[in-house]
Amino acid sequence: MRFCERYPEIIERFDRFWEGRETDRPVLFISAPKEHPDTTARAAQQPRSRSVKPPQFASPTDRVRPEHVLAQARYRLARTAYYAEGYPHFFVNFGPGILHACIGGEANFSFENTTWFPKFLPDITEFPELRFLPDGRWWSRMMAVTERLLDELGDELVVSLTDIGGVADVLASAVGNRQLLLDVVDRPEAVKAALWHGHKLWLEAYEADYTLISAHQDVTTPWWPVLSRGRTYMTQCDFNAMISPKLFRDLFADELGAIYQHLDHGAYHLDGLGTEGHVAALVALQGLHCIQWVPAPGTSALDHAGMLRQIQEAGVSITFNISVDEVEIACREFDPRRLMLNVECASGQQAETLIENALRWCECRRGAGH
Repeated sequence: MRFCERYPEIIERFDRFWEGRETDRPVLFISAPKEHPDTTARAAQQPRSRSVKPPQFASPTDRVRPEHVLAQARYRLARTAYYAEGYPHFFVNFGPGILHACIGGEANFSFENTTWFPKFLPDITEFPELRFLPDGRWWSRMMAVTERLLDELGDELVVSLTDIGGVADVLASAVGNRQLLLDVVDRPEAVKAALWHGHKLWLEAYEADYTLISAHQDVTTPWWPVLSRGRTYMTQCDFNAMISPKLFRDLFADELGAIYQHLDHGAYHLDGLGTEGHVAALVALQGLHCIQWVPAPGTSALDHAGMLRQIQEAGVSITFNISVDEVEIACREFDPRRLMLNVECASGQQAETLIENALRWCECRRGAGH
C-alpha cells in the first residue's frame, strides 16, 4: 500500500490501541484542509489547468453510482491532508444496515444523505426463511463500487467495509420497530430464532465483503476509521435504546459476542441517550476491543467521562469525535493506551502543534502518577 509513507507507524499504533499496550499518546486521527488542493494528483484525474470540483448529483440516487462515488473519493483526496494516525479513509456508504436490502427488502435512496429501509415482513416468524442474495441489485452494486475504488484508488486510500448493520436493527427494519418491541416481550423465542438466523446472513455478507477487500488491502476498516490488520467491524444495536438492559442481555448481547469471536478486533457503536445502561453488558463480552461513543447532538463526549473511564477500566478501548480545544482534557482524563480521538483541525500547522502538545500532556499525566 503506497498511499502513505507513515503507514507502518500508523498500523503499529493501532496495534497498541487494540491491545492496550504502552504508548506515549493516544491514537490521533487528524484531518485538515490542504493548504493547496491538488489539481494534478492521480486521485484528482484532472488536467493541470482545471480545478478539482465537488461531484454534482442530478438526483440523490446518484450518490451510490460507481462514477459518482469515485468522484467523491477523488475530491476528498485532493483537498484533505492527514496527520498523526490520520490516513485517507473512504466509507462505502449505502446506508446503515444495507443487509436489509440484500435479503429481500428494499432500499430507498431518494433522500439526500439518508437511506431508508421500508419494512417488508408481516411477521417475525418469516425472517428465518430469508436468504442472503449476493447477486441481488444492491449487493452487486455495492461490490462493484468497492472494486472500482480498490482498483483505481487503492494505492492512495483505504476502502472501508460497508455498513452491513446490526442484526437486531435489521430485524427492526424488516418488521418495524413497533412490532419488534411487542415481539421481544410477547414472543422472545421467535425473536431469538430470527436473530440467530440473521447472524448467519450477517456472516455471509461480511465474508463476501471481506474477501473482496482483503484481496487488495492488508488491513480492514469500517465506516469509523479504526484500522486492523485482520477482521474488524463497528457493530451496533441501536434498537437497544428502546429496551431495558435486561432485555438486551437476555436477547441480543450473546449474538454480538458471537460476532466478536469471528473478528480479530471487535468494536461497538454506542449511540446516544438511552444506551449508556448497556455498557456493563457490552464490556463483559469477550472479544470486544473498542467502544465508539456518540453523545447526544449538541453535547460533548467528555460530558460522559465517568462512563468512558468505566469502559477503559474494563479493558476496552474508547474512541469518539472531539474538538481541538478538548484534546488536552481527554489526554489528561483517560488512559492513552486505550484511547483514539478523531479530530478535525483548521490547518496543518494546528495539527502539528496538537500532536506535540498531546505528547506533552500525556507525559504530564504519567508524571502525575495516573
